[in-house]
Amino acid sequence: MAFRRPYRLKATLTSKGQLTIPVELRRRWDLKPGDQIDFTLDDEDRVIIRKRITLTAADVRAAKHE
Repeated sequence: MAFRRPYRLKATLTSKGQLTIPVELRRRWDLKPGDQIDFTLDDEDRVIIRKRITLTAADVRAAKHE
């Protein structure tokens, strides 16, 4: 799925402070229940949202040898 930049999607905050990630992003990032998401606030108060990827020690060693 190709997105043009900037690409906007909308989510609504619930009374419990929860958000539903739009289906387009869940599919693009292959998100499954239990996956973790990182929220980063930049210097201009923009929020950057990324799927958290956990690397094993073997992944790190393999990357060093590439």
